[in-house]
Amino acid sequence: MRLPWDDWEVGVDSEVSEVAEKFIMTNCYDPKIAMQYFNDA
Repeated sequence: MRLPWDDWEVGVDSEVSEVAEKFIMTNCYDPKIAMQYFNDA
């Protein structure tokens, strides 16, 4: 039995990254720390 996500290739989609960044920045306590994770990518 194969699951649908077995063949899914993980990639960074720019639209997903933009939404994730906005969400994290809106909900984080310290934006400087949160942005470290986005700047490394």
